[in-house]
Amino acid sequence: MTDWFKASVDFQKQMLDAQRRALDVGTQATRAGDAMVEAQEAARKAAEANLAAWQAWTRLWGVGPW
Repeated sequence: MTDWFKASVDFQKQMLDAQRRALDVGTQATRAGDAMVEAQEAARKAAEANLAAWQAWTRLWGVGPW
């Protein structure tokens, strides 16, 4: 009986460890996703700033419809 009980407890510990590892991987993936969103937002802001700069330049020289 004790061998069965010990095997059951060991199996539960292994399952908990596997779940912890899965949660860790999920957390890392979420953090990577957050970093990607931040990078995309920074790229969008840079593109908007670049467009605004070009529009200002064309207005300065009177060569654009803006």
